[in-house]
This record gives sequence, C-alpha cells and structure tokens, in this order.
Amino acid sequence: IIREAAKVFNRRGSHGATLDDVALRLGVSKAALYRYVQSKQDLLYACHEEAMEIARESMDKGEAEGRNGLEKIQIGMSGYLREMIGTMGVPVLILEENALTGTQAEHIIALRDEFEKRMRRLVAEGIGDGSILTLNPKLAMFMLLGAVHWVTKWYSPDGPWTADDVAEALIEMATRGLAARPS
Repeated sequence: IIREAAKVFNRRGSHGATLDDVALRLGVSKAALYRYVQSKQDLLYACHEEAMEIARESMDKGEAEGRNGLEKIQIGMSGYLREMIGTMGVPVLILEENALTGTQAEHIIALRDEFEKRMRRLVAEGIGDGSILTLNPKLAMFMLLGAVHWVTKWYSPDGPWTADDVAEALIEMATRGLAARPS
C-alpha cells in the first residue's frame, strides 16, 4: 500500500492525490483501503516513515561495509537512492515534508535531522581519515542530498536508465567532489 501510494503521490503531488486515486491504483475500493489507513495524512506519514527507514538501513550498510568515511557515504547513499527511485517508485514526496502536520511532522523532521547529522558525522570521519577534502560537513551533506533528492523530480523507471545505473553514476559524480583523491 505504501509503495503504491508513494507512486500516486509522486505523480499527483501530496496535495493533488486522493485516497480514491490510491485505491484505484491498488485495484480496491476506498472502503477496503480504509481498513488499513485512516486518512490520506496517515498514508503520507507512512510513506515518509518508509523513506526514513530506507535511509537508516542504507546508512547502516554503508557504515558496516565502508573502509573510510567516503566509502561509507558512497555505499549508503547509493543504496538509499537505488531504493528510493527503484523500490519506492521515485517518491518526490520526500521533498514535501511540509504536507505533514502536528506530531507526524515533528517525528519525520526529527528522523530527517538525525539522518542529516549522521551524514555530517561521516563527512567529518572522512576528513579525519583523509578520504574527504577539508570542507564544511553541513554544506557537503546538503550538496549531496540535494543532488540525490533532485533525482526524484526527473527520473522515470520507464526511461533508458535503471535505478542501479542512476544511483551508481550520480553518487560517483557527487562524491568525486568530496574525495581527497578522486579515482
């Protein structure tokens, strides 16, 4: 439900999509959909939570497999982008956290902030281990996340590139600007 809803929100925007649109995409009645979600707001929240879980899992993998700060970022962000545009179906809604309200918005913003802090720590680690140039970790993280999240605006799974192609190429290009010794 979450992944199909993300695709609907992606095409119509979080404000333009309705639960009727999601139900139609799923091939069920709106009443059947209400068995699983109480409102469009709850479904938006679930989509954002799923995106933050993908971010956490991807960064866990990067930290476990990378040998230095730069590799940890490359592995983590490649996995994050691959899942976001592949599995999640290009969720542009990740750029629409302002569609959430109240405690749901606060929770997602807290998760996003923790993800960003984790990225900054990895940039600082890379500076410390010599794999990343001496630069401002916050600006580096904003540059990288900006490049990654912009993909959701233009990528089409029906286009000439796979999610793997885009994730690998984009992360290589974006992190080359961070690397102390670009390959």
